[in-house]
Amino acid sequence: MQGTINSISIAGMLRLLCSYGKTGSLMVNSGKIKGSIDIIDGEVTGVVAEKCLNPTQNKKDALVQLLLAIEEGSFYFEEKPPAPNKPLGISIEEVILESAREIYEKYYGQISVKDMIFPENEVLKMARLGKGKVLTMTMHSEEWNLMASFNGDSNITTALENTGIAKEKAEIIMYGLVSAGFVRRMRFKIPEVSKIAKESFGNIGVAIVDNEMAKQKIDSTKMGMKNFIGLLNGLENSFAEIVGRARAKEVIEKIWNATK
Repeated sequence: MQGTINSISIAGMLRLLCSYGKTGSLMVNSGKIKGSIDIIDGEVTGVVAEKCLNPTQNKKDALVQLLLAIEEGSFYFEEKPPAPNKPLGISIEEVILESAREIYEKYYGQISVKDMIFPENEVLKMARLGKGKVLTMTMHSEEWNLMASFNGDSNITTALENTGIAKEKAEIIMYGLVSAGFVRRMRFKIPEVSKIAKESFGNIGVAIVDNEMAKQKIDSTKMGMKNFIGLLNGLENSFAEIVGRARAKEVIEKIWNATK
């Protein structure tokens, strides 16, 4: 398995390899950062940092450094038994968040995560832990609060604004949360229906949306595609009563296009 770093983050790749219990060596080479990570049954057993931004002998710190290979270079995973060392007891998720902190605190302006984060109109939600998964780690309040703001309803822009965290820092935290598997992308984007209705019809548009959602007993935080289509059908009929069928259809199409 091999690929370029700008197509998937090393952090995200490592987390997937560990999540699936793989055994082998992940080689990283971005020019400025080079090394390898040994994995046995999804546990990190060895780290070699031949070249990194901040040389260190500590295995955990070396792993953090390898995860800073973001903007360019390549990786290669060789699925074979590496040296039979004992697991280092490193939490992959915690190391990924530490690497994101390192980017903001030491390398902001030098390392960019722009190509590794989703567009601002995407909708994210907190991910569930797999059965039997145990996590022991430290999270900063801003990391936890941003993770909690991804509720599966608001888009990324709204979620970032609601936390009050500076956008530049919030984007790097989001990169860490996504790479660590704490938040995931929705299968489809749920647009801000009330906002679009207000832009189109003013406050009465918002009232119609609220009324239709209450009538159909739709929970916006748990809305699936079936609920969403039912909502659009109901809204089209309600909008048509005040602005006519053609204008109603135009607004519904605007809402639908916002899901893409």
